[in-house]
Amino acid sequence: MAEAQPQPPGTAKVNPHQMGGGGNMGGDQLPPGHPPTDDLPPGHPPMDQAGGGGGGGGPDVTQMGLSAPDPNRKIDANRRIRGTIKVDAKAKDKVKAGGAIFLIVKKADANGAPSGAPLAVDKVTYADNLQFTLTEANAMVAGTELTGDVVVTARYDQDSDAISKQPGDVTGMTRVKVPADNVELKLDTVLP
Repeated sequence: MAEAQPQPPGTAKVNPHQMGGGGNMGGDQLPPGHPPTDDLPPGHPPMDQAGGGGGGGGPDVTQMGLSAPDPNRKIDANRRIRGTIKVDAKAKDKVKAGGAIFLIVKKADANGAPSGAPLAVDKVTYADNLQFTLTEANAMVAGTELTGDVVVTARYDQDSDAISKQPGDVTGMTRVKVPADNVELKLDTVLP
């Protein structure tokens, strides 16, 4: 059985698969201004499976024909990305303590852009100089390996909903080679 990884001081951690609006918020308890769930695009998983809460967390990958990771699998400690999330001065007024930040790791393509399915995902709660650690424990699909040249993307999300993006959300990304320690991920782009 995989042991829980100790978290560095200053790390705010939540369930990596609970990528949605928060905790017990089901499809019938959407935040004000959230689009109705019946307006989702064709093939989109229902909100209680797409991160809308309801205890389900992230998408139910089994309904997409994929296998969920074995919760008891051995996690290789060398397949990790550790670092600190910082906010650029130009975005400081947009990012508030306690807000949600979604982290996504994807393979880097030939141009250094994120490509393909996520290798690891996490949701953390913002605090100044927030430390983060991503490992294969943060994978959503069985057989996902956190290796090689990757891009880590972070998005501070005002409504804590992984699916929606809105003006005023703040993003940042960095390219690293796994394993990577002392990564500085700067939130520096305010969405228009």
